[in-house]
Amino acid sequence: MESAEGIGPEASKKGIVASANSSAPDNLGEPAFDEARSDSGSQSTGVTKTSEMMKSQMEESRTDEGNEEVRRAWPPKKEELEQLYLTQRLSAMKISRIYGLKYPNPKSGETMVLWYLKKYSIQRRDRAEHIRKVTDEMAEGWVRRYAQGESLKQVAGGEVSPVTVFLHLRKRGVQLRDKIEALIETNTKHRKTPFSGDLLNSAYLAGFVVGDCQVLRHGRAIRVRTGTTHPAMAELFEEVFGPFGFVHRYPKKSRLREFEWNLEVDLDRTFQFLERDPLEALRECCASEDGFWSFLAGFFDAEGSIQLHRKRGGIGFELQLTNTNQEILECIKEQLTAHRLFSSLRQQTQDPARLGGNDVGIILRLLVWRYADVRLLLERLPLRHGERIAKREIALKLSYRASEPERAEIEAQWALLIGQIKAERDRFVLQAKRAVESKITS
Repeated sequence: MESAEGIGPEASKKGIVASANSSAPDNLGEPAFDEARSDSGSQSTGVTKTSEMMKSQMEESRTDEGNEEVRRAWPPKKEELEQLYLTQRLSAMKISRIYGLKYPNPKSGETMVLWYLKKYSIQRRDRAEHIRKVTDEMAEGWVRRYAQGESLKQVAGGEVSPVTVFLHLRKRGVQLRDKIEALIETNTKHRKTPFSGDLLNSAYLAGFVVGDCQVLRHGRAIRVRTGTTHPAMAELFEEVFGPFGFVHRYPKKSRLREFEWNLEVDLDRTFQFLERDPLEALRECCASEDGFWSFLAGFFDAEGSIQLHRKRGGIGFELQLTNTNQEILECIKEQLTAHRLFSSLRQQTQDPARLGGNDVGIILRLLVWRYADVRLLLERLPLRHGERIAKREIALKLSYRASEPERAEIEAQWALLIGQIKAERDRFVLQAKRAVESKITS
């Protein structure tokens, strides 16, 4: 065996002793950190960092290109540590970052700060102090913020640890999100509010989407979209879905009126009831009388119309429901008959241009025209569509046997309203056209 210094068993023992001595804080100004030793035990490969080496490394880490500017110089003064640790109540880890201490293991910087706290006889904070200071009011606030989509870390802020928040939420029976779901919630730009559970509102929304909306899955969200040339329809879409998610509006070319606006919203998974089969949704809503009227109101706002027509020398109003789903219209007709309301289901061919092709399609119309039936329906339906509501107000002014002056006044009001609706529609279409053209030219 070679006897050169630094090689062999004796040298290995000397290396171990030297390493043990070098790590003792009594012999140095700061604690030392030993790197992993090699299998041979050689001093040349088992490196022990001295205080001077440690300081040099920290100075280099603070002056590396791209590092943030260091606000304080190391080593710390006692007054500085008292200000940061006791007054500002920062953790040792955060203090190490303020001083720019960078090591392969971030805990090493924390350990350095803790060592100086001990050196300066600065009393460590009680680890359980923040837990004892949590009041019921604070915990209830955490519950509300977590339910609104904030993560445990966001709720905790800098006052307590996320673990403390977690324990208090679990103590109050809060259903905690899994990590993937929490990450999605944290990084979602537009928050989605869960459905309130209101049965009449759910029936209305079900009828509305069955009437004129497309429902599909988009990741974990329920996406609802529709297209329109009427600003009142756009306002209604934002009114019914806006409280639950951000409504996107963008222009596009249309088969029928050259240009239109598309409306789209991503909803929380609690809106899964909108994915039901249309006929199944209608039958479930028919379980209660109010549920049926709410469904029919949503369906009428989406696909219905109120028409004024002349008959037998007078005038009258007619309600129409237009759709291609025969089962839906037949089921609605059955419900109207059960409520002693007369209706007629008629079939006609549809213009191929509306279908976007050359094939002729079939469209169905459910008509209600008897004076008493029209009036009862208009009074019972909780309509929300601005145009439908304005038309209803005029229609309900018509008495059963109106005089000639009364009919003339109603016809004049009706013509004025129809003119306003058409003008608003044309402006809305023109806005979509300009928006599309500006995108093309930009």
